[in-house]
Amino acid sequence: MGAIEGEAAREIDATGLTVAPGFIDVHAHDDDAVMSTSMDFKLMQGVTTDIVGNCGAGMAPRDPARPPMPGVNVVLGASHEGEWQTFGEYMDAVDRADLAVNVGCFIPHGAVRYFAIGMDRTEPDEAELARMRDAVARGMAAGALGLSTGLIYPPGAFAGTEEISALAEVAAEQGGVYMTHMRDEGERLLEAIEEAVRIAREAGLPLEISHHKAAGRANWGKTEQSIALIEKEREAGVDINFDAYPYTAGSTILAVMARRPEAEPESVIVSSVRDKPEYEGKTLTQIAEMLSVPPDKAAQRVLEADPSAVAVFFMMDEADVRRVLAHPLCMIGSDGIPSPTGKPHPRLYGTFPRVLGTYVREERLFSLEEGVRKMTSLPARRMKLAERGELREGFAADIVVFDPETIADRATYEEPRQYPAGIEYVIVNGEIAAEHGEQTVARAGRLLRRSSG
Repeated sequence: MGAIEGEAAREIDATGLTVAPGFIDVHAHDDDAVMSTSMDFKLMQGVTTDIVGNCGAGMAPRDPARPPMPGVNVVLGASHEGEWQTFGEYMDAVDRADLAVNVGCFIPHGAVRYFAIGMDRTEPDEAELARMRDAVARGMAAGALGLSTGLIYPPGAFAGTEEISALAEVAAEQGGVYMTHMRDEGERLLEAIEEAVRIAREAGLPLEISHHKAAGRANWGKTEQSIALIEKEREAGVDINFDAYPYTAGSTILAVMARRPEAEPESVIVSSVRDKPEYEGKTLTQIAEMLSVPPDKAAQRVLEADPSAVAVFFMMDEADVRRVLAHPLCMIGSDGIPSPTGKPHPRLYGTFPRVLGTYVREERLFSLEEGVRKMTSLPARRMKLAERGELREGFAADIVVFDPETIADRATYEEPRQYPAGIEYVIVNGEIAAEHGEQTVARAGRLLRRSSG
């Protein structure tokens, strides 16, 4: 930006440090946490904007005649349950909250389907589809960024391609993005990409593939084919990007993944189990030995204790992770699941410093400038976040100041709740939110509604 003249309430000496736009977590699950926690796990790694409503899971819309959607409240939190029904009302609640970071919202398809149909596996009838389309239209009118799906999670998994296309059309009419946790990330990865592309093409909107990966040992190396397919479709006119996190392990609800072939018992670490802390931090193999039962029975016992138990799954190959992260179409998203107890995946605390410390400084996989672009200007433009993601006159003062020589993640699978090193200042909308590894009392975050540009 060059020399800046004039008076300031506070001047920071950033000699020898890197001054960058605040990081944007394009794939977060902090739908409740943004309103109910200090968001220290994101702020302390330089995140100033959090994108929620991913994987088709979210807090709205809600039908008060139905019980809460199974699993969602446990994973996302429920401290504000009952304060809204429509997605617009949820966004208004976020807007009123004392936010530590900025928040952008996707409309979650799973919540929309549950609102209209419940957990039925049937296709929606004409009236039900109309109710779903209306819910999406209202959410988009309220400023949502687009529509998200999670096609391995019930009830979203019960939806056909035509249903999703019909809803994506509504999001497209108001300039939205289609963000998808695809139907498969393993054996049928390429077919899942083809389905996502078909939806985006038919609906006429940009496509964002969430946490792109090749899961399962038998599928390692397949990202070479998947990226080639993505590039081919982009050349054919499909506006497509993807995001990723810098780890070879993922994390999600144990019940969803436990029976999948890529979930090997010795590679599954149980991270959060309500009322059974003795299971936390152990693999299914270790729990099986502890209980003197086979691994599948051990998983069953964990789920009997807590049907919404969360686990970490080591399913990816480092070469695939590197290939995906290095691609110029790739943005950075933590996919972190906030949890007040247990041992969450370290990505919740370490994603962004890990990219800049491990893959930029140590591995030299791409330049510092490219690493910053992947977590700032690229997602800001992709998500139509006006006046965010760049350091330029007239833009919001979301800023992170870090030492490129020392920035590093400290969170581990054994001790995940550790702040990173090397981040000196985090500034949200002009207010210092973190300084020298300590969070301040500032709560300067804002709800970011979709811009028209």
